[in-house]
Amino acid sequence: MDHPTSYDNRIVSGPTMTANRFGMTASSAAALSKKSNSNSLRWFVLALVISFLISSAWGATRAFKYVQANIGSWRQQLRARNGNSNPLEGDLPPTKKDFYGTLAGLKIVEVTPDSPAARAGLKYGDILVAYNRRPVSNQDEISAVMDHEEEQYNQTGKPATVELMLYRDGDMAVKTLRVPIGHLGIYTREWTFAYAFVDDAIMQRNDYAEAERYSNQAKASGQYTADQLLHMRMLYVNNEKDGEAIRQRQVDELYRNSPADKVTLFGNYELLYNKRFRAGAAIFERYLKIKKVDVSTELNLASCYTELDRYDDADALLKKVLARPDGDANSPSEYGLSVLSNIRGKIQMGRHEYDRAQERFLAALERYPGDSYYVLAFLYCAVQRDVNGNKPGEFEAAYRTVSTQLTYTQNEMGYHLDALRAFMLVKHNRRQEASALVLKWKNSADAKRYIPIFWNRFPEGSNIIDNWNSLLSTNP
Repeated sequence: MDHPTSYDNRIVSGPTMTANRFGMTASSAAALSKKSNSNSLRWFVLALVISFLISSAWGATRAFKYVQANIGSWRQQLRARNGNSNPLEGDLPPTKKDFYGTLAGLKIVEVTPDSPAARAGLKYGDILVAYNRRPVSNQDEISAVMDHEEEQYNQTGKPATVELMLYRDGDMAVKTLRVPIGHLGIYTREWTFAYAFVDDAIMQRNDYAEAERYSNQAKASGQYTADQLLHMRMLYVNNEKDGEAIRQRQVDELYRNSPADKVTLFGNYELLYNKRFRAGAAIFERYLKIKKVDVSTELNLASCYTELDRYDDADALLKKVLARPDGDANSPSEYGLSVLSNIRGKIQMGRHEYDRAQERFLAALERYPGDSYYVLAFLYCAVQRDVNGNKPGEFEAAYRTVSTQLTYTQNEMGYHLDALRAFMLVKHNRRQEASALVLKWKNSADAKRYIPIFWNRFPEGSNIIDNWNSLLSTNP
């Protein structure tokens, strides 16, 4: 949420409006199965969070690399199918002079270190509203605009840079930055002015009534599209343990008023990303009653069950997926199998089967050498076996095992490695050494942000976070 109280007022309508939908770091549902069930590039790149959730933070990076590697061939397929030189050319937004009051854009949720975006000064929380004076608020628009500008540059050699227009720090006065043509190195999520208030009501205050009021106000304004309103409604599907009756009524309404495929896609995008697993499970269970079989939804649902400690239910779904023959349209692809393996690893950790989970993550590192998520998951299991007395000295042994694969993790997120080691040291009564490790990161904004986000994804990961915070608080 971008501090809605710092905007001019808390009315979610406004003077102008642009289009909808975008998610830049993405893994498609099609990537998880052996079928391709879409005729638009949007559906290939929109389903962001299944990998973000299941593989945790750096699963999303693997998914992004998968999409980057395949998006060219997907576009060629669409061109051949549609007889269109550019499958997105109809989505190229016209240039505008005035972006005052723009209500939709793309929120930056991560900036790759030393990327063109980082060097230009873009940062987490910035809201992009235009790329070279063309509005960008969804996948089709950003793809079309960037393709258009790159093609112009390839043909003429200019312009070498383009102008980004953005909001920053809750201030809706439009700011501009110049960036080079081409890949920026950012991860984004769709943003609308009204959604920001709904997000704040739910994620900061758990106020369902207020969230619904903002959504209804947005609908009454007539300035938001059906998709944008669906994003808002999805976010306030009841997620409480005792909210089953309300939740089912909301799910009924969503499926009654919107296409089933869109409802489950938006459930993926909003509910898994925001860790609203009871709401997500209800959306995916209903979809499978309608469609009966769909591998991406089954893996989404298995992931929700895992997060809710419903390990037997998750296991049953995974066995069902694995039982399908290779020729089945809903048998998992190679990438889908890696996602499935990650869920099983998390189930094993939840059941405290750390030896089995550690073996699984080591095998994954043979397939994806140096992958940060697998490195950290492997070492996490080793720490648990070490401090619980099941295998003393296992952390150091495991560290040596992956020592040749640590370069990226050490350079980009060394605080996670130190968080694990500090936890192990405290458990072995070596608190002074642990404090020295943690204090190195005292002023790191990334450590402050990502330590709780990442380790909350692990069973008993709260112990890593609590230990980190305790060491910081005793060494101000």
